[in-house]
Amino acid sequence: MATSDDFGTYTTEILKTEGFNEYMHDSLTDSSITDEYLRQFDIIILGETSINASHKTMLSDYVKNGGNLIAFRPDKKLNEIFGITDAGGTYSEGYIAIDTTTEQGKGLTSKIMQFHGEADKYQAHGAEIIATLYADKFSEKEFPAVVSYDYGKGHTIAFLYNLPKSIVYTRQGNPLFAGIEKDGIPGLRGMDLFADGWLDTSMNTINQADQQMALLSHCIQYLNSFTKPLPRIWYFPDSLKCLVVLDNDGENNTEADFEPQFQDVDSMGAKMTIYIMDIDKVSKAWVDKWIAKGHEIAAHPDDTREALDPTWNRMDSVIGDIKEQIASKYGITVRTNVNHWFVWCGRNADGSQNFAAQARLEEKHGIEMDGNYAHYDMNSNQGAYYLGQLGINHGNYTGSGLVMKYADAEGKTVNVYQRFNAVYDQQYNESNDPEGFFNCFIGLMDRSLNNEIYSIISIKAHNNEYYFSKEPLMEMLAYANDKGIPVWTALNLLNFLKMKDEASFTNISWANNRLSFTLNSSLKHSNGLTFMIPANHGDKKITGITKDNKDIQLTIKSVKGSEYAFVTVEPGANYSFLISYGN
Repeated sequence: MATSDDFGTYTTEILKTEGFNEYMHDSLTDSSITDEYLRQFDIIILGETSINASHKTMLSDYVKNGGNLIAFRPDKKLNEIFGITDAGGTYSEGYIAIDTTTEQGKGLTSKIMQFHGEADKYQAHGAEIIATLYADKFSEKEFPAVVSYDYGKGHTIAFLYNLPKSIVYTRQGNPLFAGIEKDGIPGLRGMDLFADGWLDTSMNTINQADQQMALLSHCIQYLNSFTKPLPRIWYFPDSLKCLVVLDNDGENNTEADFEPQFQDVDSMGAKMTIYIMDIDKVSKAWVDKWIAKGHEIAAHPDDTREALDPTWNRMDSVIGDIKEQIASKYGITVRTNVNHWFVWCGRNADGSQNFAAQARLEEKHGIEMDGNYAHYDMNSNQGAYYLGQLGINHGNYTGSGLVMKYADAEGKTVNVYQRFNAVYDQQYNESNDPEGFFNCFIGLMDRSLNNEIYSIISIKAHNNEYYFSKEPLMEMLAYANDKGIPVWTALNLLNFLKMKDEASFTNISWANNRLSFTLNSSLKHSNGLTFMIPANHGDKKITGITKDNKDIQLTIKSVKGSEYAFVTVEPGANYSFLISYGN
């Protein structure tokens, strides 16, 4: 239950990313919210919000009678429900560490991680501490960050900071830097939002935002242990543990320049997106040929004329013009986007700051995936490599290897996915480090495959820098092939994510140690849709699964400290499942 204030509604994006496609969104202030209405839900998640006395009574009664409540930075009127007492004061821009000996924290990192925003100081008064707050990474632990408590017949978990807000700020940067040059590299870019110490680069290799989203998932599953197991959609296509996207900024080059690179990539079984800027230098016949082979041609809007201070109106015009040109010449609807120089508009039409103004502009033009966040920090005023070290420990400075939608400065979700270009050729070309370029990719993939630091890895290989990137790029594609990891276009990834997010679980029923539900999927995709279901519930374990009344093979895998049964289906259809648990 949440409003868009304080990023509450972004919780639904976290739930979709984590695969919990079985939720309803309401606001606590809605007149339809009654005691009887709440009782139908196994778990309620409450966004940061102020509550009144009647809300307190309603939530208290819900938990006392066996309900399960999770809250983000809860109103202090609810302290009793969460087993905490007010210690006075707040931490701002601090750190947390998960206790991995707890049921909720097992399988996650024990390393200290950043949070953004404010956290309230409490003392545990009967609650179990799941994670601890730190003022900085060197201080002694003082206050709880996440607590778990049994209240009446029910159970509660409180994140004492605003998790959705922190996730957005970790992924997108400091909203106060929107529209301001910060790193001294010519042109306003998304990277400026991470300047002046916004990120602790020592955590780039653990995907700290994803770890905290996984903690929420563990909390949900812990509370499910008191009710019934719930299925979750898996992060990747089929049952993969990693995915690669390859894109290429065409700049002012010609189709003759592009041809050798496309032939090389295609010969490796990989697919590539090219963002073209000069439409006159690329024929429709050439575009049609490579689209037919599964590659993507999209737009590379050029607003570098005002790169130092990009405005809403000018960027709006630039995107609209090139999108129309591509539609007119090639018959293509542009759905993914990367701007020339990664120029990032950080102000709304009225001039007000909005760190997602660029994403809002793209949404206006029907663009659904953005690739303007990248790892480039050469010759900045922030010190050497302020976005993090290069090579094998390069990592994701956005704290995430997953692709999620943006949120704007008001906390409202933008219908545009943020795809981070981590493996960026220009960074390594200017460092004269082709080996580092390859090792950056290897580090991300190996951590995703072997250490559960899951990443959708985006490679940027400019056509006009192919003299540098060809050899390491071919090595990357060979490595991906050896590991069985496909290399996709941005468009294929977009279509997969839309399919994954659209799928849902309904008609969920639990009786006599048997879970039944319907998996609904209306969008097709060439790759499989996979869900996972806890392999154990209480003292019972899965003994069988039927799909549409037919037995299917049981495949058990371990994910972040817990075992799950994995099931893959062809998307674009509805399926009925029955999961049986026994001794």
